[in-house]
Amino acid sequence: MCSWRSDLGPERGSWLDSLGVAFDGRGNVVRSDDYMTDVDGVFVAGDMGRGQSLIVWAIAEGRAAAAAVDAYLMGETRLPRPISPTDRPLM
Repeated sequence: MCSWRSDLGPERGSWLDSLGVAFDGRGNVVRSDDYMTDVDGVFVAGDMGRGQSLIVWAIAEGRAAAAAVDAYLMGETRLPRPISPTDRPLM
């Protein structure tokens, strides 16, 4: 049986609230397929968007989010996207 605690998501009451980003039911920042939040130009990866996970997931998401930011700023990217925001580990 798996359970989650609502206090394990990103810390609230700071800059996240002032930005006005949306949170999902687990307390993670909501993001699109390109790692952007519902606030234009604000991206999240790793534990902020996925929740607590292994460091290898955070590294892969950081790289994929960097590609999304590059595409947002430059109109295109050649950076790799090793993972999608909705990918899950194989069990």
